[in-house]
Amino acid sequence: MILSPQQRVESLLMTIDQLGMTTIKHLRSIHDLKSYRNACRIVGKLKPYIHETFYNKEKVVYLNRDGRELIGSSHEVKKSGQIEHTLLRNEAFVYFNCPLDWKPEREFVVNLPVENKLDFIVSGVNVVNKKKVVCDASFSRNGYLHIVEIDNKRAMADNKTKLDTYKEIFPHLKQIYNQIPTLYFFTTTQQRKKKIEAWMLERNIRGEVKIYSEL
Repeated sequence: MILSPQQRVESLLMTIDQLGMTTIKHLRSIHDLKSYRNACRIVGKLKPYIHETFYNKEKVVYLNRDGRELIGSSHEVKKSGQIEHTLLRNEAFVYFNCPLDWKPEREFVVNLPVENKLDFIVSGVNVVNKKKVVCDASFSRNGYLHIVEIDNKRAMADNKTKLDTYKEIFPHLKQIYNQIPTLYFFTTTQQRKKKIEAWMLERNIRGEVKIYSEL
């Protein structure tokens, strides 16, 4: 389908909004903008609607107020120290062929059984133990829920703790989604990959670990 100039602008802005921040390289890949020079020309037309910054000498764009208003978004993104993390998450988005229901920073909350209700004194109220986890992204495909974790500077102890949380809540997510999700972990080195794979195996977590150089 051939898009009008305004439709193309809004389509690009919607992608930027979905990802939070992105590079011209990512927009070129997602929207099939042909050559890098052509992609730069097209992204240049977005200037009234975007902020620009640089990371590793590469231009990074995100929506300004006019851009958000044009597409009806309330999702404000501010420049922060999370640029690298966001761009690596975009690599995962492209790796999975740009899922339509890609949701960054998705929160899952489940009610776990209370081990010892005598620890609580509650009158007339059901006692529940809420457990939550915020994944870096999630999407569904062929009826299955996929959860994505992006590891770039996270301490390995924190990765282990998060896997413990997933082990605890996945059986309860099965009750909600009629399936146990698949976990995809993206990390930086072969050493980290092997350790995370071992931890997932120990916890019987179904999934896959990739390093960014494999994408």
